[in-house]
Amino acid sequence: MKGNIIRQLAAVMFTDIVGYTALMQKDEDVAMRVRTRHREVFESLHKIHNGEIIQYYGDGTLSVFKSAIEAANCAIEIQKLLQEGDPVPVRIGLHMGDIVYSETEVYGDGVNFASRIESMSVAGGILLSEKLNDELKNHPTIATKSLGHFELKNIAKPVEVFAVCNEGIKVPQVQELKGKQKVAYKTIAVLPFTNMSTSAENEYFSDGITEEIINALAKIKNLKVTSRTSSFFSRIKRFPSNK
Repeated sequence: MKGNIIRQLAAVMFTDIVGYTALMQKDEDVAMRVRTRHREVFESLHKIHNGEIIQYYGDGTLSVFKSAIEAANCAIEIQKLLQEGDPVPVRIGLHMGDIVYSETEVYGDGVNFASRIESMSVAGGILLSEKLNDELKNHPTIATKSLGHFELKNIAKPVEVFAVCNEGIKVPQVQELKGKQKVAYKTIAVLPFTNMSTSAENEYFSDGITEEIINALAKIKNLKVTSRTSSFFSRIKRFPSNK
């Protein structure tokens, strides 16, 4: 029916061949052989892992899976198989999110997110969104590690990106990634110690201890410490009762 729009939650895979445009300009015959091999591997493994190929676009692909585990296993096998013989330098991005099918196009959070993650990866690597990584936590056959938080184009907040680190899969160094890393700071405030003695003159001891702790914590990397002024502004004085 015309005008139908279908929305579904799926594991989305984006891939492309690194350096394909330059290879095409240098040697069209070699480039076509590389793309043909990529598609043959892509199609055969999608059949095995119940993936649906949505679109080919030049040297890239968009496909969906009903489960994160099927998408991740397919991605791992694609990378391993493409490393045999003359390696095909492919990068892969996976995300679990909504996709929307209209009469003429496929779009949605899942498509956008997966494409952004894929574009920041490296040849031989498989990058995952936090959502998809959460789906893999109970599957010990797939090992992943966090690469940190990154700012992605058209994504409102910094997102945590993970990499598959199974044997045979390239785990990129943070400096190799194309996204802008966002350092996730932890914040701590040191409330001033209270002078519990009956002598107000001893208050400089409790203040001194508070300042020493603030100064020590301020030296810890990626830890934001509330300033002395703000900490002492929140002071609550407690005086011992006289009985």
